[in-house]
Amino acid sequence: MSREYIKAYTSAARSVEAFGDIPEIIPIYLVHRPSNDIPYATLEEELIGDFVKYSVKDGKEINLMRRDSEAGQKCCAFQHWVYQNTEGNLLVTDMQGVGMKLTDVGIATCKKGYKGFKGNCATSFIDQFKVLHQCNSFCEILGLRSLQPKAKKTSAAPKPKAQPSAVPKKKTFGPTAKGKS
Repeated sequence: MSREYIKAYTSAARSVEAFGDIPEIIPIYLVHRPSNDIPYATLEEELIGDFVKYSVKDGKEINLMRRDSEAGQKCCAFQHWVYQNTEGNLLVTDMQGVGMKLTDVGIATCKKGYKGFKGNCATSFIDQFKVLHQCNSFCEILGLRSLQPKAKKTSAAPKPKAQPSAVPKKKTFGPTAKGKS
């Protein structure tokens, strides 16, 4: 599923000349090994280089390589793009790999799932992402809407208070008898 979303993201990013290289999620192949005690295994391309976690499963954006590297920022923009295009119902997370090649990503969905699919990460990751995400230049290039609530505008001048009337009102304290105060 995440590979299908990265294909659509790639199409959107390629339409913007300034975007540059685009992350890819490498395919995982299922192989049958009938003569082995464990008859099935998965294979994927060997990634050579510095392996980096661009996002952790809980959606936190603390990792410096995520914020400061081009690959990290583009992964973050991909998460934002998926979140926006699924109306907040799905989030690709746990993104890791070498450079722009990603592997073993996780998917979080809303509680009821998304289009019949239940993710493999907690649904709370979506709420955390919405709160923690900070847009970067790639989010802006793609025209993604900020996930942060807009600050309320404060009025320039305070409203004037009503002036008291010229005749002071008589105040009564304690119990009163009819006609006495």
